[in-house]
Amino acid sequence: MTWLAIVLALGSAAAAGLSTSVQHHAAENAPRGRGVLGLMKHLAGRPWWLVGQALGLVTVAFHAAALHYGPLALVQPIVITGIVFAVPIRAAISRTLPPWAEMQWVVVTAVGLAIFLVASAPQESQVASREKLLVTLTAIVALVAYVGIFASRRITNGQYKAFTLGAAAGLLFGLVAVTLKVTVHDLANGGLSGMATSWATYALVVVGLSGVATNQLAYHEARLSASMPVLNIVDVLLALVFGYVVFQEVPRHTPLALVAELVSLGAIVVGLWKLAFFEEIHQHEGEPVEASDQRAG
Repeated sequence: MTWLAIVLALGSAAAAGLSTSVQHHAAENAPRGRGVLGLMKHLAGRPWWLVGQALGLVTVAFHAAALHYGPLALVQPIVITGIVFAVPIRAAISRTLPPWAEMQWVVVTAVGLAIFLVASAPQESQVASREKLLVTLTAIVALVAYVGIFASRRITNGQYKAFTLGAAAGLLFGLVAVTLKVTVHDLANGGLSGMATSWATYALVVVGLSGVATNQLAYHEARLSASMPVLNIVDVLLALVFGYVVFQEVPRHTPLALVAELVSLGAIVVGLWKLAFFEEIHQHEGEPVEASDQRAG
């Protein structure tokens, strides 16, 4: 049911695009110097951030369904394109046409994604075949992410700090996709009891909450373009590695297919990076002058 997985992944990406924009708008003006708990407490009282979290639940629901019906290496490159969907949705709400310069990068990203999906065509997942390797790699990646978060505390430059936090969040969100796929598999095959006794269920909660908190810190440290591109790159690369190494989702590997996959992934990365700059412009439109002055200083 690859086609169904693609449709569900597109639904997840659309919800993620809205959720990301709303959360960033709520987080960027929060007081500094409060740490993770202080920041999350502040955001919990902001209605728009709560709306973003509700949209996040919709994103997860579609994501889980997509992972149930399709390979991780197919689903994750689609899911990370949420910002692409934010462009036409925002234009429809404001009843204006998006700038052609922005739409060009939407087209580049969409075409890159389409080519990647056609070129890679990974095999169906074998979720339960390499569990020991799965647990080991999950633990190693999580450790690297938490080391990155801890190391970011020593970085004083906001751009570099946001980049580091974005990379750590990318690792954590990549693990969210991995553990979510395993959790859905356990639910489908063992019911609620199977899911409740699976290590992946509890790992999903830990890396999910850690990813959300780390992402909010990255948003708060610098503009979206400092953290979102590296987050998406790390997220999708981790999904491809786990898909191939752990879940045996072997893509087409003829020379022509490999070239097409690399070029299309590059197009997706560049497109998302460019769109992040446009997203910043939209999010800062209509903000009070005082808030802009504070950031400039």
